[in-house]
Amino acid sequence: MKHNDYQKSERYMHYRETLLTNGFFEAKQFCGRFFRQATEQTAFILNLTDEDSCISVLYGFTAVPNMGDNGEWFADNGSDEETSHVRNLLCIWDGDSEADAEKTILHFYHQYKDFSKEEILNVKKERQKAFLSHFAVAFKPLGFKKKGARWTKELGNGKALTFDAQKSAYSDQYYFNVRVHSVLNAYSWDSYERVVMYGRDIYNWQLMTEEQIENLVQYALKQYIIPKLN
Repeated sequence: MKHNDYQKSERYMHYRETLLTNGFFEAKQFCGRFFRQATEQTAFILNLTDEDSCISVLYGFTAVPNMGDNGEWFADNGSDEETSHVRNLLCIWDGDSEADAEKTILHFYHQYKDFSKEEILNVKKERQKAFLSHFAVAFKPLGFKKKGARWTKELGNGKALTFDAQKSAYSDQYYFNVRVHSVLNAYSWDSYERVVMYGRDIYNWQLMTEEQIENLVQYALKQYIIPKLN
């Protein structure tokens, strides 16, 4: 579908035109995905979604291998909300929130615009550590031992309870798995569950607020962990 086949709001079209006249390119195959090269191997991305009550803005940086020489795929597809390496999300509701959004996005851009590919990936790693630390804080007082992104507690009778954060093979999102298994063999399960909250079993962690992350942790404890410990 071509870009001009989409019906967009006047505000959306204004933002689109502003981006295109300020050095951004729009992905050829995906309406609303904009990017501007920052360094030789990184790009600043800014994706717009025209929603009923606001314009949703995803912004961040992505590392693009050999962007100058082999950027055809990226030029066609841009970067989405699941795979961009460092990303944030905000909504523009009105003129006041537009001014706040502009200040927030500009501050973010200037903070990272000169970062190399490796530095951008390190920012992502630090964000992952901060995200997973919410689970570490909750599980340690319960006697769970941490190894990587997995927490395990022996239950007695040769059984153990394991909670692990599993990164998706297809995106930068996480699944959370709960297993009761043999102490000698973590893959010999008595039971297995995937954490489901609000009908979702995969979580776009970089787009979650601190409150949403903490709600997820507490929900996992209350619904999946505490009943098994009791």
